[in-house]
Amino acid sequence: MLEDIKKAQGINHDEFDDTIKNLIAAAKKDLKAVGIADSFLDKEVDPLVRQAINTYVLSNLDVGNSEMYANSYLSQKDALRHYNEYHSNPEISEVEDGVH
Repeated sequence: MLEDIKKAQGINHDEFDDTIKNLIAAAKKDLKAVGIADSFLDKEVDPLVRQAINTYVLSNLDVGNSEMYANSYLSQKDALRHYNEYHSNPEISEVEDGVH
């Protein structure tokens, strides 16, 4: 994931690696806070989760487009929150939506 983000930003050195790793960890923690299961966050292979994490990181790295990326991340996070398959407790999204 680190290399994907560096490539997207045209970064070809290791100077920002620690910052990017911290942002990846922050994104995972933020997604976990809305109920996304650790199994999806640890694997980093699910395309929707990967994209949300990438977008979160870009919202903090790409100063010129940070607002656009931040808004996109919020939309992606909200979408993931509504998919029961991403939750460790599938009832979370149903309760929050008043469906339960």
